[in-house]
Amino acid sequence: MNLPPPRVIASWLWTWRQIIFLGILTCGSYGLVLYGFGIMTGPMQEDEGWSSAAVNAAFMGSYLLGAATSLVSGRVLDALGPRPVLWTGLIVGTIFLMAASYAENIWLFIVFWTLGGAVTIAGLFYNVTMPIAARLFPQRQTAAMTVLVTTGGFSSVIFMPLTGLFTDEFGWRWAVRILLIVAAAISLPAVLSVRRLPPIPPPEPSAIGRASGPADQHGFSGVRDALRSREVQLMLLMVITSSFGLGALLNHFVPASTAAGMSITAAGALTGLRGFLSIPGRALIGPMSALLGLRPSLGVAYGVMLLGTLALLAAGPIWWIYLSAIIAGLVWGQTMPLQGLIASDVFGLRRLGTLMALQTAMGNVALAIGPFAAGVLLGLVDDSYRPVLIGIAAINALTLGLLIVMARVHRKPLKQLAANLIASRTAPQKRRFGAQ
Repeated sequence: MNLPPPRVIASWLWTWRQIIFLGILTCGSYGLVLYGFGIMTGPMQEDEGWSSAAVNAAFMGSYLLGAATSLVSGRVLDALGPRPVLWTGLIVGTIFLMAASYAENIWLFIVFWTLGGAVTIAGLFYNVTMPIAARLFPQRQTAAMTVLVTTGGFSSVIFMPLTGLFTDEFGWRWAVRILLIVAAAISLPAVLSVRRLPPIPPPEPSAIGRASGPADQHGFSGVRDALRSREVQLMLLMVITSSFGLGALLNHFVPASTAAGMSITAAGALTGLRGFLSIPGRALIGPMSALLGLRPSLGVAYGVMLLGTLALLAAGPIWWIYLSAIIAGLVWGQTMPLQGLIASDVFGLRRLGTLMALQTAMGNVALAIGPFAAGVLLGLVDDSYRPVLIGIAAINALTLGLLIVMARVHRKPLKQLAANLIASRTAPQKRRFGAQ
């Protein structure tokens, strides 16, 4: 295999340096607040005598409050640019999470972790880095998102084993402190280099005066204007159902696998494999989008997720579980960035930070409720995972159906836009011929 010349590699790295830095920042922010927390819940309960419900209340609280706070960070991003959002997420989030590592009382721990996690989620997660990437490269958004999420995809691969190592060696409190220092250090290049965003390009003349439908590149004038769009409504509903089903499947994959006869060690290893496979899956976003288009590519991802759930539902032979994990891993990392790319197209650039924050907030609430709802259903059906997996599959099918309807809504204004463009080009000719 012939590698590109060093000069070509250096040029590529320089072109995408800010997006790579944002991806590395994403690794650090997700690494502790999302992936690391799940590794440390057991040691927290064992070392401190805290209940599972109390420990996980901090996780749920951080996501629910983060969903609300992200609405503020999105408005600030649109109005003032990335610096106040990134610096606040890094400094304030680190302070509160560090305080949580010193809390001896469970209620103080819940308060500090909820606040620190919420600020980190609102200021450093994809709801911020995706709009920044779209604004930095408005004409190359697919490539920018691919670089961003492929780099950020190493978060679970790096931070899950690091969390386990530091927790075993030093205890969960020192693991939090060490990981916070690591996350802050690797986040600084992005915070220091992404100082301002380029101005939004003016709308194309052919798009001016369009009555309805998706936003042009300039975007909606405000949130209310956007929420009146049927395509925006479908987009938000699709993200809610997608996040609900994804959260339920990810959190119940291991117990569903063990209920089907797999050992917990093998199920845990499959979870790691699923995270690793998400990296090549994310790298395929660019080629898939170029070949199929954004909406068909997301449709393929949703369809494959449905197949993965059905494979887990069919689990009798163990290889069905392996098939489900492989399928889920390959498309797990694709759904969020593809949704982000489509959101950029649907929302436009003017209010992209605010509207994507709204979308992320709704998705995070659904992501937090999905596992809880699946757990309630599991208790109602005597701990049988079959009805739970059927319900998740139905949610996946509904998500795919919403995407199909949204694609049809999207095509109608495009046809009208094409007709207007043809009319605008032929009108001067008609006047010229009339003058003759």
